[in-house]
Amino acid sequence: MKNKTLFECIECGFQGAKYFGKCPQCDSWNSLVEIKASKDERGEVTRDVKAVKLNEIDNLEIKREVTGIDEFDRVLGGGIVPDSIVLIGGEPGVGKSTLVMEVAGILTKRDKKILYYSGEESAVQIKLRANRLSVDSGNILLLTMGTLEDLKSAVEEQKPDYLIIDSIQTINSGKGPVIPGSVSAMKYITAEIIKLAKSNHITAFITGHITKDGHIAGPKTLEHMVDVVLYFQGELRSDLRILRAEKNRFGAINEVGIFEMTKDGLMPINDPSLIFLQHRKSAESGISIFPAMNGLRSILVEIQSLVTESPFTGNPRRISVGFDSYRMSMLISIIEKKLKLPFYKSDVFLNIAGGMTVKETAGDLAAVATLVSSYKNITVPKDLIIIGEVGLTGEVRPVSFIENRVKEGLRQGFSKFIVPYSQAGIRKSLQGTPQVKNMSLIPVENLYDFYKNLTT
Repeated sequence: MKNKTLFECIECGFQGAKYFGKCPQCDSWNSLVEIKASKDERGEVTRDVKAVKLNEIDNLEIKREVTGIDEFDRVLGGGIVPDSIVLIGGEPGVGKSTLVMEVAGILTKRDKKILYYSGEESAVQIKLRANRLSVDSGNILLLTMGTLEDLKSAVEEQKPDYLIIDSIQTINSGKGPVIPGSVSAMKYITAEIIKLAKSNHITAFITGHITKDGHIAGPKTLEHMVDVVLYFQGELRSDLRILRAEKNRFGAINEVGIFEMTKDGLMPINDPSLIFLQHRKSAESGISIFPAMNGLRSILVEIQSLVTESPFTGNPRRISVGFDSYRMSMLISIIEKKLKLPFYKSDVFLNIAGGMTVKETAGDLAAVATLVSSYKNITVPKDLIIIGEVGLTGEVRPVSFIENRVKEGLRQGFSKFIVPYSQAGIRKSLQGTPQVKNMSLIPVENLYDFYKNLTT
């Protein structure tokens, strides 16, 4: 066995044969540490593996394990798929451990054996959390502060149905990279856990810490290895938590689950539109309502903006939260060109209330409405919902899932809808909806047409 020295960046995983004060890949200072790399001289291993025709493979119907936590099951695509590897990422303290403990508590009531590994908390701390969440821990086996080899031994001995790793950054191995939490160590540990789980028909939940940008030695480096990637998000000063699917081999992506963090644990919110609109008591300038699609579900979100005279002549600020900043700048330029409103003199701030994110172009027209409303100091009608994509020439383009969006607005008591002109026939497909008879539909063809309807 031949050993050689390498230097690895603990921030991004870059490896080089010599030391750098500044990482050449991520520009982090003093982040390279010395590691020992070994090259095993192993003989070639042959296995009796043959290719088979796709039509000769038997169809397998997946029987999911439905937990009963509706928002959690929704994000997974309808429940837990057997033998899958689920990665749950989020900032420290957001509630990942609470979530997996609640899931473990439900599964243990169904006589499922669960092996819970924790490298961060003592057994007493985990027991206190289980008591607070009223979790019956009779079928939960606890392993704390162990190594990968200890985990493998426990799996072989106990034969659990489910494996929970909390968190992946805390496991070390005597055979792999020696720096716990580094990129190479996590990749090695995760690969070994996947092999362990798949070979023993175990469903595994792995939690991992990330920073706000998700780039430092966290789940971003492991996404390609697992079956499902969920991100648990939320402001620590707020009780609202959002579980978002970024990858799912067994269901739709961009599905979200909404939870409220309480003293008794996470409570699913089955009607999130009410939560995001509950503080809206009166019509104000700079606010509009948009039905955003999250997976197959439409959720009404509030888009807010503030347009004010800039103290920085010639260099106004453009800041957005939850909305693409480049797209906001594009919409501002379209407004200046087509509506002759001089935004170049103003600072512009745009925010999606409640911590939600709007990535789809269908929210363009609603964003334009808030910008114009704030600039002109006019209010958007309280019972109005705005849907539409805005093109560079100012035309209002059709959007997907228009029927789902309008139905959600009607269900929440909204009666007026501004929609793209090409989708004005949406009323016919809504004939079975009780509230449709009181619906007012306003089709608009371009930005000027929209501006006239907004200001009259």
